[in-house]
Amino acid sequence: MRDKLQHMHPIVKKVQDAGVVGAGGAGFPAHLKYNTNAEIVLANGAECEPLLYKDKELMRLFPNEVKKGMELVAKAVSASRSILGVKSKNKDVIGQFRGLFGGTKHEIFEMGDYYPAGDEYVLIYEAVGRLVPYGGYPIHIGCVVSNVETLLNVALADSGVPVTETFLTVNGVIKNPMTIKVPIGTPLNEIIEFAGGLTTSEPVAALAGGAMMGQLQTDFTLPVTKTSAGFIFVPMDHTLVRRRSESLSEMKKIGQSACDQCTYCTEFCPRYLLGYHIEPHKVMRSLGFAGEKDDFWGNYAVNCCECNLCSLYACPEDLDPKQACVRSKKNIKLKGLSYTPPETELAAHPMQEHRKVSIHKLTRKLGLLPYNQKADFHLDRFIPTHVNIPLSQHIGVPATPIVNEGSEVSIGQMIGQIPDGEMGAHVHASINGLVKSVTNDNIMIEAK
Repeated sequence: MRDKLQHMHPIVKKVQDAGVVGAGGAGFPAHLKYNTNAEIVLANGAECEPLLYKDKELMRLFPNEVKKGMELVAKAVSASRSILGVKSKNKDVIGQFRGLFGGTKHEIFEMGDYYPAGDEYVLIYEAVGRLVPYGGYPIHIGCVVSNVETLLNVALADSGVPVTETFLTVNGVIKNPMTIKVPIGTPLNEIIEFAGGLTTSEPVAALAGGAMMGQLQTDFTLPVTKTSAGFIFVPMDHTLVRRRSESLSEMKKIGQSACDQCTYCTEFCPRYLLGYHIEPHKVMRSLGFAGEKDDFWGNYAVNCCECNLCSLYACPEDLDPKQACVRSKKNIKLKGLSYTPPETELAAHPMQEHRKVSIHKLTRKLGLLPYNQKADFHLDRFIPTHVNIPLSQHIGVPATPIVNEGSEVSIGQMIGQIPDGEMGAHVHASINGLVKSVTNDNIMIEAK
């Protein structure tokens, strides 16, 4: 990796210096993704998690920056095409980009309002008709895919501005649902207060990252990160809280006894419908076996993208095929077993177009229609009392602290650095203030 990084395109070097990571997923360091050659750059503005609007609002308010980010990445990877994937319902956004893209090589691909339109495999297939090979990545079919917030950060990086803020939506049982831009490391409880507080005095949990692929969060002192997309606040007795609170042993016991092999989980699986070797209903069979049989049925989970459609929409028994797939993937990895894909050529299922799940139907099934409120961008600048900035907000090794307790820091100052030659991302101060504590995990800064 060290040799390859010594020959980076100047744009890619700026992206590395700014600490840009994938804002729409697991936080893969963007400089590593862009340090290549590709034919097509795909800007992912599909945003398919119910009740989240940060990508839509970002595109509406900062179209020039998104366009510039697309241009910069296309230049860095020598791409001949760049395409913005956006839902056709977002007419205002599409209108803006049509005006900006006129006379350029940029294209707009309009998508339906379904889940998971934002899955990169789905976006690539819909927009350019290509399928990522088994065990491969988009680059293996000439594509680089980036979330629109990542591309905005690329545009800022080109001007020497590092990643210090993140866009997110707060929705649910909150007085003023909104999309806001906040300093990285801001405690969630201060964001709740900024949004007017909760609408209930009963216990509440947050679905951090969304209802489908997000995590359950009950500690509101935890900070937001570069990959935070939003928080949906729901009562503790909501079905989504109960479902996420089930232990692995409970999932296994209930799945063993109640799964009737109806195959709905497989029939609605977006990766199965693209032709991949994944059948969640067969993975459910693994719950009743151990040893070789467990491994055999678990093989049908390897291509799972963990979108949760099988568990939270398709299954009529409210079982958890997704968690069964996660369990099987972990077991296979721990045992060092290799996966051999079928020899048949990848081809989408004939029903792929007709089994797409609309966001409205999904929102209703999730029990979130009562909380489905507009969350327009809030223009007032939000400055927290303090930030607690994690040194690992990305795939790879944590950044190494380069400031000490008691140091004064300013917005944009590097406070955590990637170890030489390692995969990771630099970390920068998100507010002006005084460093109150430094550990191997976090740096806390108190606002001046």
